[in-house]
Amino acid sequence: MSIYIRKVENGVRANKFHLAEEQWELPRLFKVFELWLNEVGANLEHGEWIADFGFTPRIGANGGGPIISTSLMAKCLDIGISIYLSEYTEQILKEH
Repeated sequence: MSIYIRKVENGVRANKFHLAEEQWELPRLFKVFELWLNEVGANLEHGEWIADFGFTPRIGANGGGPIISTSLMAKCLDIGISIYLSEYTEQILKEH
């Protein structure tokens, strides 16, 4: 799935950006999102936005994951971006 950035207008969600196509590891997705947020997201109008991260558990992972920095959280708050985490199993990936 990767990351879909959606704008909510009048209760309707519209896809505006698609980041990191075919990336499924959450740590990598957050790195891509933070870069995008610094380069493109800083110019977005304040409103109701959703960053939907589609990810799968990492094979062999024993814990850990991305650090969501306070600066990233502050940028999301300034713009109005909520973060959704959509976890998919490997079976879903095999079907697509």
